[in-house]
Amino acid sequence: MNEARVGEGAPPPVITVVQRGQITEAAHRGDVAVVGVGGHLAASVGEPDRLVSLRSSVKPFTAVAVLAAATDAGLALDDEMIALASASHAGADEHLAVARRMIEAFNLDPALLVHGRPSSGRGGSADLLAHMCSGQHLSLLILAKARGFDPNGYSEFDHPVQRELRNVVGELLGVDVHAAPWGMDGCAIPTSAVPLRVAAEGARRWAAPHDPLVPERYRGLLERVRIAAIKNPRLISGAGLLDTDLIRGGQGDVVAKQGAEGLCLVGLPGHGIAVRTEDGDAAARSGRVATVTVLAAIGASVAATPALDSHRVVKLADPRGGAALASVLPGASLTSLTVR
Repeated sequence: MNEARVGEGAPPPVITVVQRGQITEAAHRGDVAVVGVGGHLAASVGEPDRLVSLRSSVKPFTAVAVLAAATDAGLALDDEMIALASASHAGADEHLAVARRMIEAFNLDPALLVHGRPSSGRGGSADLLAHMCSGQHLSLLILAKARGFDPNGYSEFDHPVQRELRNVVGELLGVDVHAAPWGMDGCAIPTSAVPLRVAAEGARRWAAPHDPLVPERYRGLLERVRIAAIKNPRLISGAGLLDTDLIRGGQGDVVAKQGAEGLCLVGLPGHGIAVRTEDGDAAARSGRVATVTVLAAIGASVAATPALDSHRVVKLADPRGGAALASVLPGASLTSLTVR
């Protein structure tokens, strides 16, 4: 792949700012890609061909690979299991309950899981299964079982589980993932980099699984992943988190999945959106504001839903309990965005 890498070329434009009274205190730069029907680039900010690491945004597509293998082997995952396989969850009791059902239903060995225990302040407990990636990792053990692979080492780049994931994800996104730059994700499995517009097109296809650009053999499986997310938005992330609120507010039309280091993907009828905050958005504020602003700019009804009130403008609290002391607001590059 010859697409621009992070740090190359002109700096991305400012997509959000932190406003503290009369002070513009900080700015977040980033890139945006919006694709329309047929995968054409409908709108962009910055460099839509910038390479971005998929991180956890890939999970709905790895869930398709798991379902394909399970179906071939006569194994059945229910909607909650599919949703958790697609999730970066908050480690709440509802998430742990589904993870435990996956272990019991498929006789999985949790000692094989490589993601470790939760170490962030996102919520949940220190239980191994409370790790935000436990659903995906359990699903990869299911894939290994379905294909008859040795599950040991399922996280290694050359393990047959990972090769199968790259095959399926590449077909779904329309790129050769085997040729993509890669590294190890924070949960200790490989992650690949693709152009931002490719990630946006993946989101569009997830929202429209029967689109002609989706390989026919995967359409029904991708539809199952879409339905599982829409029926179980709290399992995809958790209460008050962007993915859950976008799906819940979309009333059956919107799917969403974030990836670490500032990537936000949203699919809805007619469009796929990818927003990447260059600095990684460690405070989880820029991507939320930017994503909702882009949705409003393209005329998506979900942008006005009350479910997104806490994401449209992120307010930085007064420790004394008064009015917010600062706000994260969209930058001019987003408020002037137009769809071609």
